[in-house]
Amino acid sequence: MTMVGLSMAFVAAEVVPLFLITLFTIIAYDLQSGSYVIWIIVSQFIAIGAVAPFVGTVTDLIGRRYVVLAGLACTVISMIVIGTAHHIEQMIAGQVMAGVGIGIQLLTTVAAATELVPTAKRGATIGYIVCGFTPFCAASLYGQYLASHSWRWVAVLVGVWAILAFIVLAVFYHPPPRVNSQGLSKREIVGRIDFVGSFLSLAGIILFLTGLNWGGQTYPWKSAHVIATMVAGGLTIVVFFLWEKFGTKYPMFPLALARAPKPFIAVSILALTSGINYIPLVVFWVIQLYTVYEASFHQAGVYLLPIGFCIAGGAVISAVLLSVFKTKVPLILMVFCIIQTAGLGSMAAIDPENIKTAWAPMVLGLIGVGGVLLPSQVIFSIITPDELLGTGVALSIVIRMIGQVVGVSMFYNIFLHHVQANAAKYFALPAIEAGFDTVASITELATTLTAGPLSHYAYMFPQLDTPAKIESIVAAGHELFKHCFPILYLISIAFGGAAIISSFFLRDINKYMNDHVAVLL
Repeated sequence: MTMVGLSMAFVAAEVVPLFLITLFTIIAYDLQSGSYVIWIIVSQFIAIGAVAPFVGTVTDLIGRRYVVLAGLACTVISMIVIGTAHHIEQMIAGQVMAGVGIGIQLLTTVAAATELVPTAKRGATIGYIVCGFTPFCAASLYGQYLASHSWRWVAVLVGVWAILAFIVLAVFYHPPPRVNSQGLSKREIVGRIDFVGSFLSLAGIILFLTGLNWGGQTYPWKSAHVIATMVAGGLTIVVFFLWEKFGTKYPMFPLALARAPKPFIAVSILALTSGINYIPLVVFWVIQLYTVYEASFHQAGVYLLPIGFCIAGGAVISAVLLSVFKTKVPLILMVFCIIQTAGLGSMAAIDPENIKTAWAPMVLGLIGVGGVLLPSQVIFSIITPDELLGTGVALSIVIRMIGQVVGVSMFYNIFLHHVQANAAKYFALPAIEAGFDTVASITELATTLTAGPLSHYAYMFPQLDTPAKIESIVAAGHELFKHCFPILYLISIAFGGAAIISSFFLRDINKYMNDHVAVLL
């Protein structure tokens, strides 16, 4: 029942981003905040990456039980905030709160589950945990069907699930006291929490990633807002590393984490690059469906099904193989890196007039993403000392989230650049003929095409008063956007190549694949 509860908590953490990624454009336009569309995603990613280091240290000291319960409570509260949001500020606040809950649950579920089983079985155990996600692999389909009525029902669904997970873990999960805190008073335990380091890491990550996502979107890259925020964040991160090295007796990330230097660096690169390559297909495929393939909400729900099933399937297959073929870890990860790179890269060559050409490369690419994304956390748990397991998994989550935020910023800026470059050639004239006579109105029209079927939003534009005009704008949008996606998939090849190379340096991990169990219930 402990494993069931941990699986339910893991599902609550993973299903929120999956719902969000398939609904973020719809939510933004429902809140009349299309210009903030990307922040609905990024705010959650930043919160996950910012909270994970602090939580990792705390769970290694005081245990996982109360922390994971706090994370589930945070998820429930965030769903109430999101479900009742009628302004973008409340929505972003809810996403930040959800990110905190997700960060706690991702960290504690992986760390708690893996420490209860032999080291050599940790991969298979994570595969079991991920299997709990099976009923929600179709979350993209559920989300699109709900969106045709109200996306707010998603908050109800996730909130109820988180409550059930809370009850199961509260009743059945009772781990022994942490070795790290045995013999210590409460004051001594608190004294071992690096509050200064936590503040510096939190502030540095938030400032740097916020500045990164402001650039080219909210403010120009050369603006004082972007430069000052990124510089302040970068300097704060430098101060954090100096503090960890020279200023504290109990650092957040002790050097003992890197007891196996080559695998440690290699798996860090895998976590970073897989986080980046998670973005082009998972996030932008939604927009591609609406703009290039002119999908309805129900069609989009079906076309988005591979995201949940293939990522979860790739994660389960890869994690189980890591346990079955203990001495072939580098080969297994390399194969999944190759599958990921080939699948994502091949998406650049699909036919914009025939969606059937997308299925094979999409399925391969998503299986590859899943086969690297979660197993990289398993490898972190294998090479990390028992007493620092939470900290090691936290580091993997931080690296992954930084990759995802960097990926969102990079790919979104490239995407916007190509949309702007092609708009005059393919979209401006049909828009003018339909009655849109200003740059602002044409821009708003083009942006609205990314939110969902234009017929759903046509009421917002008095100029679109006939089916013929709507059809002409949809056709123009098809011509505009079909030229903007291939570059995103081609760029992913570079990061996939880096992941393939890094997998060669995982050979030293074999000596850690044994029957050692960290915690006995």
